[in-house]
Amino acid sequence: MAQIKFERTSSPTACVEFQRNPSPGDYSRRIRYMQPKDRSNGGKLYIYDKGLNPEHTRRLHWRNISSTDYHNFLAFLDIVKGAKYDFTFTDFDGATYTARIINGDSIDSAPVMAGRESLTVDIVFE
Repeated sequence: MAQIKFERTSSPTACVEFQRNPSPGDYSRRIRYMQPKDRSNGGKLYIYDKGLNPEHTRRLHWRNISSTDYHNFLAFLDIVKGAKYDFTFTDFDGATYTARIINGDSIDSAPVMAGRESLTVDIVFE
């Protein structure tokens, strides 16, 4: 099992490899189809065909990571400017994807004990 890693090799460069992966229940996948919906003036619901290119997202939640991993992630987030720059995401199976952090403007974190943090990151694949 590989460690989760975020790496940007083109300028600006940055990398963070977490010392531990999220627990099995704290790594979730989501596929969102862009399917327009609207109501007419008469209140009739119109739903169009779903889009051809669904949005693939992952939510990674670490309940207990070291403050070093947490601060390395924040430095990485500063380099990629939130969602501005894409990076290579390596998952725990060793598969790689081009991704962006989509909650870069609102990172959920909390101290859980001395030197330990919880962290939630949402990423989207291109």
